[in-house]
Amino acid sequence: MTSERVPPLGTAALPAAVLGAITACAEACRTTLLHLEQDRDRLRAALDRRIRPAPDGPVRRLCAVDGAHATVPAAGATFAALAAAAVEEATLTDQEVLVQLVPPVEELESILGGLRCVLELRLLAKRIRATSSGLFVLDGSFYSVLIEINRLLVRYAQDHRRGKPPAWWQSFRPLIEAFFRDEDWRLVLECRRVVAHPKLATAADDVATLAPHLSGTITDRTLWSGVLNAGEYALPVSLIRQDRPHLLTGYRNPAVPDFGERRTAIEHGYGQLYVLYYRPDTVGPAYRLELPAPLIAREPLGAVLATFRAALRVHSMQEPLPQFLADAICRQLGHALAATAEGARTRLQHEFDLAVVQRYLGPYRTPR
Repeated sequence: MTSERVPPLGTAALPAAVLGAITACAEACRTTLLHLEQDRDRLRAALDRRIRPAPDGPVRRLCAVDGAHATVPAAGATFAALAAAAVEEATLTDQEVLVQLVPPVEELESILGGLRCVLELRLLAKRIRATSSGLFVLDGSFYSVLIEINRLLVRYAQDHRRGKPPAWWQSFRPLIEAFFRDEDWRLVLECRRVVAHPKLATAADDVATLAPHLSGTITDRTLWSGVLNAGEYALPVSLIRQDRPHLLTGYRNPAVPDFGERRTAIEHGYGQLYVLYYRPDTVGPAYRLELPAPLIAREPLGAVLATFRAALRVHSMQEPLPQFLADAICRQLGHALAATAEGARTRLQHEFDLAVVQRYLGPYRTPR
């Protein structure tokens, strides 16, 4: 006679569930690591034709651009903020901030994500126009930017379809109109000095092809981190694969003049983007870099990789120093927005009854 193990009940249930999850996760990671160690030689042999020693070149000045968005929900409205920062070497050169009070809006996070990307690209275009040399790093992937802005434009077109868009768009319309009017996106895509570095790289095309048993477990960046030796890189491949449709489709945007022509130019720019993986040293991982066609030739690529490697100054930071600083600056946006919301409530309490202010601008749930 066998007896089944009875799961703990009462106060012991949660700790037991946590311990069980730790054991299960550790075992899953152990299996993945064993596969990576055992498959390393096979994978390197399969990828040998794509592996090259990294060319060397002169180190350029490096400017990184990053952005962030934050919200502070209230009972009757939402405080929303967007910010972008440009850091060259170790100096903050430009910044843009937009703070707005908006009514309850469905999919607000998605809208703000697209607006944040617009603000980032607009600030990057400003820096490109202001300088004639150096290298620029966009925090994130060109592909994720495409997805985010596409979501924004789909919603923008839907809300403007009947000619009576919600009033809250008035706060953001100037940013969108200037972005397309000045062709900021096209300038960034056609510039020969812009590289995108996504810290959270989720692409897994090579994994699906060469190690399908690890699909859903690791990304291409993890795969190349194990395959590449220090000082090696993977030959570039197109960012937009043949089996991956362009995402600037599925809508016509009457709110943006000459949108069809602008869309064609943007999609052409994406067709000229390439992806490579580069492992600078034995301590750190491989990095995913997205760069335009003119930079994949040996001489300009040597300068790009040398500049990127030189900016990795602290081993605990797995990104170039200017990118880390731009990100750190933008992350303060949430604290600044919380102070803005509290300041607005405090000021209005001198004019209106406290209960009225709390009903409209107070938190919609108990603060942490």
